[in-house]
Amino acid sequence: MACPSDAERSLPGRRTPLVVSAVRGRVAALAALAAAVTGVLAWRYAGEAAAGRTDSRITEVLDDQPDLAHGVARELATLGGPLPVAVALLLLAPLAAYLRGVRGLALVLAGPPTAMVTTSLVLKPLVGRTNGGELAFPSGHTTSVASIAVTCAVLVLGLAAVPRALKLLAVAGLAALVLGVGVSLVVRGMHYPTDTLGAVGVALAVVPAVAMVIDAFADVVGDPGPDPRALDPREHPTEVLPRARPT
Repeated sequence: MACPSDAERSLPGRRTPLVVSAVRGRVAALAALAAAVTGVLAWRYAGEAAAGRTDSRITEVLDDQPDLAHGVARELATLGGPLPVAVALLLLAPLAAYLRGVRGLALVLAGPPTAMVTTSLVLKPLVGRTNGGELAFPSGHTTSVASIAVTCAVLVLGLAAVPRALKLLAVAGLAALVLGVGVSLVVRGMHYPTDTLGAVGVALAVVPAVAMVIDAFADVVGDPGPDPRALDPREHPTEVLPRARPT
């Protein structure tokens, strides 16, 4: 058996699943709930082009905020654009590989792209909700930022060396970033609030599901099976079979 390297000893998260078995059930339930919320919103706003009652109420609240808050919010929408998202993934991939090994790298390469494709190529044309003549549900910008944020949360929460309080602080910061991007898109009139909520649902449904698929695949590939040295050479299962009688 190969001895773990110094990096693996110092970073035990590299040798652990992305989603540990103790919380796998709760994570699966969260993903299912997020998918259900997105599905309900998709059904409710399918084919529509106007804001719903909930959208109008939330937008009124946001419009009442100070001009400074509006100015800050407007700038955050750019974070969901193609260039910032591509840069974020390129920077996150090696960091994920260093902190969480091959599983972490696989999550970065598969999780957010799967969520983005689900939004842009599946849900948007299927739901057909528009804003200003453009397909709007779910929000592509919000999906991009939220899926990267959920990926970061999965990577951070699995680090045993990081204190729990620091993990929760990191997750709260990621959630605030996603909220800021969603608010920015609404303030700029690019999306309705429910578009951004549906996008967060996509991220929370897809990324954890991808993480658990990666874990399942890695467990199968990494399982060497029973150790032949542990088998008793005196045991011969074929000897218990009845022998054919000579004719």
